[in-house]
Amino acid sequence: MLPSPSVTERARVAALLRADRRARLLARDIAAGLKPDMGATGPAATARVVETTRMELAPHTRPRPVRRVLDTCVLDRLFHRANAALTPEQHAVGLRFRATWRRAVRAGRLVQCYTPHTGAGGGASLEDAEASMQARRRLDRAHALLTPARWQVVCAVCGMDEQPGTRLRTLHRALDVLHDQW
Repeated sequence: MLPSPSVTERARVAALLRADRRARLLARDIAAGLKPDMGATGPAATARVVETTRMELAPHTRPRPVRRVLDTCVLDRLFHRANAALTPEQHAVGLRFRATWRRAVRAGRLVQCYTPHTGAGGGASLEDAEASMQARRRLDRAHALLTPARWQVVCAVCGMDEQPGTRLRTLHRALDVLHDQW
């Protein structure tokens, strides 16, 4: 007759089974593209562009080599993932929309310099305001091309770095329209 397992042994086995189930569910969601692959050896991690550079980790210290992932937004993660959720054209137009969005929402300086301005030109804040206005006009043209649902998903994913979730087909269609006509 086998001895009955102790309470601590049963609790340990139950914890292992729960952890195993969580790992399987996470692997399923990563494979489906619902969650990002944050693992060091996963397909998304190996496809990411990594740059090695030297930087100061604290003020007045010797620069040390560091590795930096160059994926800066959700579009990069969608493009570099194993099942390639975006085509190169969609990725390029999404990055163009992202740059335009960032330029449109960035305002000029809010404070005035005390040093006198000499020479031609009105300063950097006037140039920033003009560039911001031009970016807003480009966004208005893009908005005119898209339906409200497509506009919302493009703004959310490309502009505000949200995960597309179940709206991936809508994002594909919107980026294709912007690639063709914008």
